[in-house]
Amino acid sequence: MFLLDRYIFREVLVPMLIGLAVLTFMFVSEELGFLFEIIIRQTATVSELGALVAAVLPRMLTFTIPMSLLVGILTGFGRMSSDNEAIALRASGISMPRIMRPVLLLAVACWAVSLILALWIAPPAAARFGELEHELRMKQASLVVQPRVFNEAIGDGFVLYLQDRDAASLALRGIMLADMRKPEDPTVYFAQSGALLRDESSGEMQFTLANGNWHRAPPQNPSNYDWSKFEKMVIPISIVRPQEARSKEAAEAPTVELWRRMRAGDAGYQELVDFHQRIALPAACLVFVLVGFPLGVSTARGSKSMGLVLSLLLMLLYYVALAGGTSLAEEANFSPFLGAWLPNLIFAAFGVYLLSRSERGFDGGPLARLRSLLDSAAGRVAAVRLARPRMNRWAHSFTHHSKFFRLLDVYVLRGFWFFFVLDLFVFTSLFIIITLFELLPDIVKHNVTASVVLNYFLFLSPQILYWFTPLTVLLAVLMNLGALTKRNEVLAVKAAAISLYRMSAPLLATALLLSAALYFLQDFVLPYSNQRQEAYRNIIKGRAAQTYRDPRRWIVGSGDNRIYHHAYFDAQRNVLNGVSIFEFDPKTFDLRQWVFARIASWNGQSWTMESGWIHRPAADASAYEPFERRDFEGLDAPEYFKTDVRTSAQMTYAELKKYVDDLRQSGFDVTPLTLDLYRKLSFPMVSFIMAIIGVPFSFKTGRKGAFYGIGLSVAVGIVYWTAFELFDRLGGINRLSPIVAAWFPNLIFGVSGIWMMLRVRT
Repeated sequence: MFLLDRYIFREVLVPMLIGLAVLTFMFVSEELGFLFEIIIRQTATVSELGALVAAVLPRMLTFTIPMSLLVGILTGFGRMSSDNEAIALRASGISMPRIMRPVLLLAVACWAVSLILALWIAPPAAARFGELEHELRMKQASLVVQPRVFNEAIGDGFVLYLQDRDAASLALRGIMLADMRKPEDPTVYFAQSGALLRDESSGEMQFTLANGNWHRAPPQNPSNYDWSKFEKMVIPISIVRPQEARSKEAAEAPTVELWRRMRAGDAGYQELVDFHQRIALPAACLVFVLVGFPLGVSTARGSKSMGLVLSLLLMLLYYVALAGGTSLAEEANFSPFLGAWLPNLIFAAFGVYLLSRSERGFDGGPLARLRSLLDSAAGRVAAVRLARPRMNRWAHSFTHHSKFFRLLDVYVLRGFWFFFVLDLFVFTSLFIIITLFELLPDIVKHNVTASVVLNYFLFLSPQILYWFTPLTVLLAVLMNLGALTKRNEVLAVKAAAISLYRMSAPLLATALLLSAALYFLQDFVLPYSNQRQEAYRNIIKGRAAQTYRDPRRWIVGSGDNRIYHHAYFDAQRNVLNGVSIFEFDPKTFDLRQWVFARIASWNGQSWTMESGWIHRPAADASAYEPFERRDFEGLDAPEYFKTDVRTSAQMTYAELKKYVDDLRQSGFDVTPLTLDLYRKLSFPMVSFIMAIIGVPFSFKTGRKGAFYGIGLSVAVGIVYWTAFELFDRLGGINRLSPIVAAWFPNLIFGVSGIWMMLRVRT
């Protein structure tokens, strides 16, 4: 019987480990760029990097271990059911509890590990991760600020604008720094160059400005204008810790401290929810066994594919119920314990019901009924096709007489599209579940409605498809051709004197079409969907949108020698309230004049300003000129204030190319933007490269099983994504040419795939 235990244990453990690797990498992938940045710039020691990785893993594993266990159970037993092994075990007199024993032992082990991580390791690790990340970002604080946008995250009360930043030295050029810590007495600095550095003695950040001037005009007494030039000025700045870190303070608190605060009655609602979730999430390992085991063995016609799909549906339902339970508990003012444990209670009851039914046999299981519905639908589709002889004759003629589209191509593509849709659904669902889990504390804390969350994921979906289509192509090719190889169908094709190159031609053509589709998705959908999903994400995070998006209170003029600031813009009436206009020399960045008006209205040709003043700094003094009403010509029209400034991800290829050309003509460093421009062409081609790699791999590894192909595709995807991020960072700091950084990963993997394909015995 121990042989049976080892066999079942192995069938569940292999897909579980693959799922654990995929899920954990999805979590870590968001930090890859930051890790590569500090490695390349050598701003962190090896011990700091190790501590950063060690600090981020515990909380991830608390979440990914239960999910991967469910994937392993449903996939492993789905495979056993598809080969009728589950029925053979029952026919041998082995009871369901006996079959379940090794899986239950594995679940208990996963529960114990997850519980230890959640209660004692993850909280201090999360606190340490926030501290380490904050310290490392302060070491390279110049990376936080972005050129040609207004940055408010550098310090409390500061707004920074810079025209350019040297990618290698991180030196800043063309700086405007507004000190708004005292709204009644603001100070504005203009400087030709500067740097944001950390004072090692005090640990504080310092903004060092060179060759500039500062200006102060109290709104209540504008005639008391003060200004001065300087060669060097040091301004201490307290870097604001990201909102994400502040929102996770409850998750960073030690469990013992939360327990003491609960006993004393001092714990807040979020702390109560977090305490119960630390116990409830590991318990999901036990609950998933109750649900996953009977579903995995409930049908003799199940499969690994059905197991993957069902596991994703169950995970999605579980974490949606977790989010809904905590939100409902807060709104209805009932126990946080019930809000955190509600999904476990529901799934446990459902699992007990399924276990009781599984003891009575397999034929009436939920998967069997689902499969019968699918078979019935397939039969109806077949009947409709048989009822159309003309279409059948046309299809027969097309597939038998066309030189480029034969019956074999239809057969190969049918299997490819089945696995492609299935795998894309898997990756998309996994990413949504992971993102939902990450946003869960913010959803509860800020009382975000379900419609906002749904809209966020709706507009995030195109970006998810864009990211995961290449990996899905690789996995679909490996699974499809691997299955054909295992069933000796590839051998039959070769016996019919058909080359394997000809057999794989429709897959390569389809991958090339998918690459073209990704380009059009990137150019016509993503620029608009990314703006919307970013707006909804800001709502979920409970933070105001960036200054350069909404509302656009700070705006750079179209001539690059003027900066606008206003308190409010009435877009319907074309009226600006509390507007300041800073006109400066674009070469020296010296302020020429500062215009202020309480109200500015558009008269069709110019701006009519009321109750304002003009200051023109001079060498010996400052010319002060108040006015009650005055027209100003040559300023930007209202339509300019209504447009949005977008990042490279929110521009089409043509828009970004024009933007890069304009900045290059103005003398700015456009290396990062040029890299983004080339990546808009290189990344869509990854789907075609993945197909080139997948074809020779599938012919060589097809007989080793589907999980070998899945594991191989995951490994290739991780290596490729890591290389893509690494070369992106190297290109961003001028260590590599932008075109080399964008295309070199494609070149490496493409040449490797062609070389392997040429070595395939056709």
